[in-house]
Amino acid sequence: LREHIKQRQLETKGPPKTIKDYQRDGTASSDHSVGVTNNDGNETKRTNRRNNSNAVNKYSEKWDVTLPEKANADFLKEIDSWLGTPYVYGGESKSGTDCSGMIQTIYKTIYGINLQRSANGMQKDVKFIALHKAELGDIVFFKINFQTVGHVALYLGDRKFIHATVNKGVMISSLDELYYSKRYYKVGKIVAMQGR
Repeated sequence: LREHIKQRQLETKGPPKTIKDYQRDGTASSDHSVGVTNNDGNETKRTNRRNNSNAVNKYSEKWDVTLPEKANADFLKEIDSWLGTPYVYGGESKSGTDCSGMIQTIYKTIYGINLQRSANGMQKDVKFIALHKAELGDIVFFKINFQTVGHVALYLGDRKFIHATVNKGVMISSLDELYYSKRYYKVGKIVAMQGR
C-alpha cells in the first residue's frame, strides 16, 4: 500500500522536494504570479497584434493594396463588408448606398464620427493634403462634371479607393484609370481622426 501511495505521489506531484526546491519554487511562484498578469496582458496584446496582422494580410491580398501594419482590423472588415452593395441615391446602408452615405456610415459605425452627408459638404471635415501623402481612410474628392465636387471615395492605398458607383455599386477603383484621373480633385485627412 505504501509503495502504491508513493508511486501515486510521484506520478501526481513529482519526486519529493528538498528545502532548496521549495526556496526555488517560492521565488518562482512569486515571479510566476507577477508573470501571469504580465503574460495575460502580453498574450492579449500578442493576440490583438496577430488578429490585426491576419486582417491586414487578408485584405491586402483581397484588395491588392499595401495596407499599414497597424491598420484597425474592425475598420478593414467594415470597409470590406460594403463591397457589392447596390447604388441607391440618398442611401446609407448595406441594402443600398450612395458614395457619401457609405463613408459617413463607416466612420459613424467604427469611430463614432459624424461627417457631412453630401460629397461636397465633406470637404469641411477634412484637411487637404498632397496625393502622395494619402493613407488608408482619407477621403478622395472628384468633380465628375468638372465643376463642383459630386463624388467621394475612401482611400485604401497604392492609388486605390473604394466608392459607390451608379452602375456597379460599391467597388474598388484606381486613380490610374483615365476616367478617375481626369476627374480627381483633392484628397483630405479627416480632422476628427487626428490623434487617434
